[in-house]
Amino acid sequence: MLDWLGEDHLLWFVIEAVNRLDTTAFHRLAKRGGVGRRGYDPDMVLTLFVYAMAHGVSSSRQMERLCETDVAFRVICAQDTPDHTVLARFRKSHQDALAGLLTESLVLAAELGMVSLGTVALDGTKIAGNASRDANRSETRLRELAESYLGGVEASDEAEDVLFGEEARGDELPAQARDRSGRRQRIEAALEQISARRQQDEQAQEERAERVTECERAVAEGRKGRGRYPAGADRVAMAKARWEGERAAAAERYQSWQSARERGEPGRRGRRPAPPEEHYRVRNAWATYEAERAAAAAPQAGSPPANAGSAGQHEDTSGRSGRFAANVTDPDSRLLKTRNGWIQGYNCQTAASDDEFILYARATQDANDLAQFIPTMNAVTSTAQMLATRTGRQELNQIGTLLADAGYDFDANLAADGPDRLIADGKRHKIAARVATDPATGDPPENATAREKMNHRLRTTDGHDLYKRRSPMIETPNAWLKDGRGLRRFARRGLDAVQAELCLACAVTNLLKLATKGVTATQLQTA
Repeated sequence: MLDWLGEDHLLWFVIEAVNRLDTTAFHRLAKRGGVGRRGYDPDMVLTLFVYAMAHGVSSSRQMERLCETDVAFRVICAQDTPDHTVLARFRKSHQDALAGLLTESLVLAAELGMVSLGTVALDGTKIAGNASRDANRSETRLRELAESYLGGVEASDEAEDVLFGEEARGDELPAQARDRSGRRQRIEAALEQISARRQQDEQAQEERAERVTECERAVAEGRKGRGRYPAGADRVAMAKARWEGERAAAAERYQSWQSARERGEPGRRGRRPAPPEEHYRVRNAWATYEAERAAAAAPQAGSPPANAGSAGQHEDTSGRSGRFAANVTDPDSRLLKTRNGWIQGYNCQTAASDDEFILYARATQDANDLAQFIPTMNAVTSTAQMLATRTGRQELNQIGTLLADAGYDFDANLAADGPDRLIADGKRHKIAARVATDPATGDPPENATAREKMNHRLRTTDGHDLYKRRSPMIETPNAWLKDGRGLRRFARRGLDAVQAELCLACAVTNLLKLATKGVTATQLQTA
């Protein structure tokens, strides 16, 4: 049967790649002796999972079927087909080890001379969970379900007391085994999630109020520059203040140029500044002001509130009363907004190297990316130091520049300690338009804020060219995860289980990246 597979078949590469990985963590739980049949070799089972994920297969039942019908799968298991329950238990009991495969795949790539950290790109991608939006329930409804369940248990106990007497015989099932569906535990977990989110929401409201106050004070003092206004701020007043500030600045530049020219001062070269009302910044600010006024005067019917989908809040889609909601199928999942609508799932953060190896992956419950920049930056920095230590390549000890889109545009992210970074403050086409109409050169002013420095750098040719590399660097690996690994919906439930599945998909993607770069099974044997 080995003759049915060519020497260049992907299977041989996968087998040798798994042999090169540190799989000690998988062997700790392996059965080595005692009564009963000896367990399957953990390396063999891991090879099954890696090869299956490489082909977008995540179902343990489908893996079992392929072990009987597909030649490559039959070679891996030596025609000793493992039951799907064995595969499912292996995946569940080795969650942490599966999550650690991402690190091991990076070490292997670095040992082969790959993984370049001169530029690192960040992004968040939302992946559906193994749960339906229709399974969301409000806090009120969840408490009704919990009371109904407990009421049914009490009624059953009373009936059994009448039938069997109050004294137990000792052969009853334990309480945790009476509910085989685990529904009670999921309801209780959902209520705990709601309680935790309520506390987070209260804290977020306090912080939001402080940001609004500071922003309004900055606008009143003329200090507010470009960037998003905090939720809850008076957007009309903010837009008006910005328009007035841009108009005053344009008028000052125009008047200064005119006065200098009338006095005959030398050195006044270049184009004449546009009159205040004709300057593009003033026109843009006025258009924004008019749009905010129109939106405030005639809000669209059925439009979501300003804080819909914000972190710490979960939309109630059940149609019942109650501000907070949780999912009874997967309480850890969240209702997230995407460009194609709403999904029940997770916001997955990823970071990729210059040569498109995935350096970091984390499934989160945040509705947006703002709070994930600093944790991702710190994790990538730690990964770089780990790679330098384990491979001896000291050039990996330091990251060059981090690239992130406008989803991470937040003052704290701009000013935080860490590697150099470029964080966009708008869409790509708007940044490109600014480079064309209002280019910048040299270094920003010394007294510029972190936001002003970032805006200045993005308006330079070098800064814009560097930022343009972000999209292919990170969005390409994310596309591999969804289309190549079939990870558009997680197969398992719960944050820890989802994290393990995500890291396995990323590790497999890194291994396949080695194959596409020309690394062969023979090279893995001899390297």
